[in-house]
Amino acid sequence: MLALAATLALLAQAPQSGAAGEKGKVSGKVTISGLAPKLANLPVTRDIKSCGNNKPDESLVVGQAGGVKNAVVWIADGPKPPRGFKQKYRLDQKNCEFTPHMVAMPEGGVLEVVNSDKLFHNVHARQGEKTIFNYAMPVPDYTIPKQLKSAERLRVSCDVHPWMRAWVDVLPTIAFAVTDDTGTYTIEGVPPGKHKVRLWHERLGEKEEEVEVVDGQTSTLDVPLTPR
Repeated sequence: MLALAATLALLAQAPQSGAAGEKGKVSGKVTISGLAPKLANLPVTRDIKSCGNNKPDESLVVGQAGGVKNAVVWIADGPKPPRGFKQKYRLDQKNCEFTPHMVAMPEGGVLEVVNSDKLFHNVHARQGEKTIFNYAMPVPDYTIPKQLKSAERLRVSCDVHPWMRAWVDVLPTIAFAVTDDTGTYTIEGVPPGKHKVRLWHERLGEKEEEVEVVDGQTSTLDVPLTPR
């Protein structure tokens, strides 16, 4: 909720695009076509007393009516972060899981990496095979701020607890959203006109659509994805 409130505040501050008039919204639902694969739980291999025996595999979470959680949706040519942008976004470690599983944030933002467990964690973020940061998190409430200045998609893991996985998607715009438990999303502050809408999901891949936004109105864009 903190990240959503911050994004809405930024959208209100963003400079107007070339088109005059009130900005609009893009809203819709991301769904999976056909039967969703059932993923087995991930085995816990150490610190079982604190972490439990297994954890859910969050790489594909499908809700009612096929809604897909944790898909990132953004406006390809949407408003860019303002100069000096350093809004904070949080990646926590609770009960031996990363939360949230998917963090989306504009470039220039500060990712606050937090350890809320009474366990030693190690947060290792990679872009492909390249390490972007690798932090030891030895004590509870330990927080490390990391500014991410350029658009990139980071795969995050814990070198101590290999079942712990997350993603950080750093975007070139403040016009974005992450789908909720029902697969629903809303992107605020979209300038009027035709726009390319991009979507990414860690198991279901990428997709690009087009949408037309009218002053002060909400345009609907539902996106079906095919299971791999």
